[in-house]
Amino acid sequence: MSDSIAQQDVAETEHTTDLVGVVDTEDANPADQDLVGMSVCSVDEAYDMYNDYAFRVGFSVRRGCGAFVQFHLHENGMWIVSKHEKLHNHELVPPSKSYLLRSHRMVSRNHISYLTDLKSSGVSVADGVRLLKTQSGGSPLVGFTSSDAYNSLCTDALNRLDGTDSNTLIEIFKRRQSSERDFYFDFEVDLESSPQSIMTDQCAAMAAAIVQVFPSSRHRLCIWHIGENSKKHIKGLRNQKDFLDIFNCLLKYTDTEAEFEFYWTRMVTTYKCHNNHWIEKLYGCREKWCPAFNKDYFSGGILSSQRSETTNHSISRRLSKTSGLCDFYNSFVGVISEWRSRENGEDVQCSQGVPTMVMDNVKIMLHAREIYTIEIYYLFEEQFLKGGSCYQERVMLEDGVYKYHVWRPDVDIIRHEVVFNSRQMDIGCSCKLFTELGILCCHCLRILNVHCVSEVPEKYILKRWTKKVVEVDNVDIMSRVDSGNGASSVWLLEIIRKFQRLAVYSQENIEGRKICEEAIADAKRRLEAECGGSLFEDCDIGSTSGVIKDPSTRRMKGLRNRRVSSVISKKYNKARGRKHLANMVASKIKSAVQSQVEGDILNIAGDGYLVHPSSGGSSFCHVSTMSSMDDN
Repeated sequence: MSDSIAQQDVAETEHTTDLVGVVDTEDANPADQDLVGMSVCSVDEAYDMYNDYAFRVGFSVRRGCGAFVQFHLHENGMWIVSKHEKLHNHELVPPSKSYLLRSHRMVSRNHISYLTDLKSSGVSVADGVRLLKTQSGGSPLVGFTSSDAYNSLCTDALNRLDGTDSNTLIEIFKRRQSSERDFYFDFEVDLESSPQSIMTDQCAAMAAAIVQVFPSSRHRLCIWHIGENSKKHIKGLRNQKDFLDIFNCLLKYTDTEAEFEFYWTRMVTTYKCHNNHWIEKLYGCREKWCPAFNKDYFSGGILSSQRSETTNHSISRRLSKTSGLCDFYNSFVGVISEWRSRENGEDVQCSQGVPTMVMDNVKIMLHAREIYTIEIYYLFEEQFLKGGSCYQERVMLEDGVYKYHVWRPDVDIIRHEVVFNSRQMDIGCSCKLFTELGILCCHCLRILNVHCVSEVPEKYILKRWTKKVVEVDNVDIMSRVDSGNGASSVWLLEIIRKFQRLAVYSQENIEGRKICEEAIADAKRRLEAECGGSLFEDCDIGSTSGVIKDPSTRRMKGLRNRRVSSVISKKYNKARGRKHLANMVASKIKSAVQSQVEGDILNIAGDGYLVHPSSGGSSFCHVSTMSSMDDN
């Protein structure tokens, strides 16, 4: 064996057990701790020491990172740290989320057996994992994610498959066939905490209640429910040629009030529905459902209540008609906890890599990729690419304030107005995408690119869309406890890992088990005397098998020799595909409607063109070609 181990920087073939008492935690910040001089007895303990350090600092032991530890094999057989490089080529994860990193996750054999038995008894894997989370005190304490559980169960099943399962199943079916004939939620309201928007269906009782209980909230109507109701109230109109195109355009794809009024007038005139009671009623409440009337309020682009319906489904499937209010609350909290756990997973993914850019050396896109989450970066990138196909015409320049008319040739028959203050870095567009969604539109990005702006202006970076929306200080856990700030969940994770290591180490030795039980009993007595109350009697400890490993790099027979897509790449492609499909539908509908009204638009525009009003209003702004040239 060589006297030194070269860069144990990250053997991503991970072990997930911890070395108890090896690493000193006296440093104020775990990331500043130097491991040089520390000694262990074996290669496995060396890995455990570094992995334990990685858990406190917030990274996963893996290959490809510049950080590493190097050991020297002393003549007495001890492994001594001779070099410790701390410079990483990626962001560190907050310690409270370290449990999501691969080298700190594992599914034990006990867990696999437990989940398998539950599954055999009719309990789903998701419910089994939820039970483990409840028993252990939350997602961070389970030691693995839901995906790990599914993958481990699948691997375990494949390992046990010996070719006789299908035959056994056939025999069971035969026996059943021979014996069974039929085989085959009063509360107080804080007005300052009222929701900004509330989305419902067209229920009159809900509308009346919202006005009384949440008078400062904006009531929105779900366009999906409106579409469904239209099948009952205007069935005849829906069957007429091209009616659905203009109706759906009014529901989803109008940018300004002027555009909405123009298309609405066109619809009622062409299809002679001025006197239709349902159409008149729908027009009367247009501010509640048409996106063009809600551009001054943040909505995240949500037009339907399907997210709420998803929440209802997630909760209702756990409850029955005999469940009480407390049962509902506990189920609701459980659902939210799962969502937060997924969000943590997304945060970790964002910190561990960046998506591939479709264009290189574009500084504003590089800045966006640095600050935004993956999903929001995709939206930003899409807007930037749309801006690349836009034309712009400057119609005013006064004291550093530019006014442009921006449009996409052969796509937009009505132009948008962009006002840009180059001194204050203020920019606004008549489409008002930023106030609605929180990211700059393609028209604004086109103008910023024209003016060589290399970063997204700070005032246009919505904190909720950034990677670091929740800041967590990377501080030493013990110093927080000693300073009286309360026990940290990260400290809890670390101490549980240490106790588990002790239990696993002693599980195969009878005397070792007794020592563990006596130590726990002694600790229990001392804690009860210090803290009061009573602790649980029993502890359930798992084993060290089922380590979460890297994906296999070996190519199986029959598979193409191509690079395995990373998690980031898969997420990138999935998000782009989903958005691309939605954009294709929107473009097809709006293009069909614009082709119907193009002649009318040209007649109104005459020798000029029409522009969406930037300050609201129900009429387009007419700009003659000559006046535009004079302004320039």
